[in-house]
Amino acid sequence: MNTQKWIQHFETNTRLNHELKLPDTACALPEAARDALARSIAIFQLGESGGGTRLRRYTRSIASLERLKGYERAVDLFVAEEQSHAALLARTVVHLRGTLLKKQWSNSVFRWMRNLVNLEFNIQVLLTAELIAEVYFGLLSLRCSDPVVQTVARKLLRDEMGHLSFQRDFLFERLITLTPAMQRVWRWQFRAIHMATAWVVSWDHRDCLRSLDVTPAAFRGRAARCWESFQSRLERRLQEHETHARQSAESTPGYSRSSNATMQSPVS
Repeated sequence: MNTQKWIQHFETNTRLNHELKLPDTACALPEAARDALARSIAIFQLGESGGGTRLRRYTRSIASLERLKGYERAVDLFVAEEQSHAALLARTVVHLRGTLLKKQWSNSVFRWMRNLVNLEFNIQVLLTAELIAEVYFGLLSLRCSDPVVQTVARKLLRDEMGHLSFQRDFLFERLITLTPAMQRVWRWQFRAIHMATAWVVSWDHRDCLRSLDVTPAAFRGRAARCWESFQSRLERRLQEHETHARQSAESTPGYSRSSNATMQSPVS
């Protein structure tokens, strides 16, 4: 994993978030739409404001792996960027004359899910949130006419796309250590977690979606397509790795195709 690339990316991007200038205009949205947006964005702000304690604990447990050298530092900077998102979203909530939250039911459910199995499962749940956020901020940037909301949504959308690439790089390193059967199990449970999250978010944010003229079903459809795009890119990398590993084995002196036929590839 090219962790140095991500270290440089997060260092630069977090600084840009802190320096981002927002339009100096009052919110002109109708009161109902403004209130729905403020509540919805406040929920996302709460989710972005965590300190990354569990994630950092997991990275410390795998920091000794040579192929993940530098990952611990990259995750520290990733968490810092998430916190810069929380700051931008807080400014947006204030602009919308909303109230910042300290606790909220769906956020509590999300945190409970992250602790459900183990620390690696925690990362999978976090990834589902990144996938949902890509859809959410994409809709805000396209459908909301408020200049401040648009500015923040566009910036966070670009950042979330970077986060997904970062997570895909990490997952690739983990999945190549699994058997084909375990990869299929992982894919199934990852999709189930994502679908459940999309249902909760589409219901909890239904008033905001309505103000954007988006139905909960349409939101879930977009979320499903986002998951499929992420997963297809990940599986393409796994397939390329398998092909390369097979070609390398076949070029090794003394390689026997007949004896190797019974051996199972590390990836599928």
